[in-house]
Amino acid sequence: MFASLTTICCMFTDKYYPDRIAAESLDTYLEKGWYRMGQSIFTTHFLSFDRRFYSAIWIRLPLHNYAFSKRLRKLIRRNEALFRCEYGPMRLDEEKEALYQEYRSTFPGVLSYTLKEALLDEEETNVYSTCEVRLYQGDKLVAFSFFDIGQNSAASIQGVYSSEYRGYSLGFYTMLLEIKWCINQGMQYYYPGYVVPGYERFEYKKRIGPVEYYDLHSDGWLPLPQLKAENIPLPKMQGRLQILESAWKQMQIPCRFLHYPFFEANLFSFFSAPYLDYPVLLWCYPQEGAKTFLIAVFNVREDAWQLLKCATYEDMFLSMNAAYAASFDKNLFFLELASVDAVLCTTNDAAELGEVARAYANQGLPGTERGA
Repeated sequence: MFASLTTICCMFTDKYYPDRIAAESLDTYLEKGWYRMGQSIFTTHFLSFDRRFYSAIWIRLPLHNYAFSKRLRKLIRRNEALFRCEYGPMRLDEEKEALYQEYRSTFPGVLSYTLKEALLDEEETNVYSTCEVRLYQGDKLVAFSFFDIGQNSAASIQGVYSSEYRGYSLGFYTMLLEIKWCINQGMQYYYPGYVVPGYERFEYKKRIGPVEYYDLHSDGWLPLPQLKAENIPLPKMQGRLQILESAWKQMQIPCRFLHYPFFEANLFSFFSAPYLDYPVLLWCYPQEGAKTFLIAVFNVREDAWQLLKCATYEDMFLSMNAAYAASFDKNLFFLELASVDAVLCTTNDAAELGEVARAYANQGLPGTERGA
């Protein structure tokens, strides 16, 4: 089964559990900025690390006429002389699990407890077509990686290597071997995931070559050097909302700029709902204490402000994250799980948006009475 393109294109954060992923379907998902998570497939365009928010910029490497740079060829030649490479279908076994546990013990972040959990969500079957690269020194497994195969593209999923060989860039080297395999198979694109401006952990992915990035506004791919700092989605949202806030205060429309830590609810909730998935917003009416309310956002897909009618949403997701919510300053963060009931206005005119907000405020919104 395959989610519709309408669903794929309309969300900033979403997740889907397919019964299977056909090769051509995986190509389409990857082309729209989606990626594998266990046995699901997901997209997000915003991330949170250590309570700070960032933009996720999905990238891909076009393989037509691609050639490894001189620096990459040097790395490949060095490691080819030291390690034996084998390719094959993905296979989970005790040898790989032991190396994964060693890798996990030194990884500077959170990883799944086992490979089976990371790749299969503890299920027995794989809904993807997945290949692996294995590296050996003699008979010793020193690194491996997994990558999913579509009809014309492939996505790098997981790389694992022994800490004894940290100086050989084996995690990056297995990516190069995946690219080499894809070229030999006539693939058109290689997807290594996302990079995160302002967060260096993912910068190594840019080293593979002249990558493109997925542009939300055009719904297409552009050369990464064309992404200007002012057009990175989150900073652009923040800047345009600050402009709106200033304009509305001159119009005497009460509003507050807030961050929203539950923008990833679509990934982790137990329910399917139109959750608000903007990491920043402008709260405008009423100021507090209501279950139905108006907020303004800047939609980078539309390149315009939008006025949204929203409501608080009861969900186990929020209950399970109550301690997380309590760690934020309620003066700076909106800490209610929210769903979007309607888009009331889309415009680049701050005054027009303000008048629509004022009109709805004067009408009164159902459920805006305190405690309603």
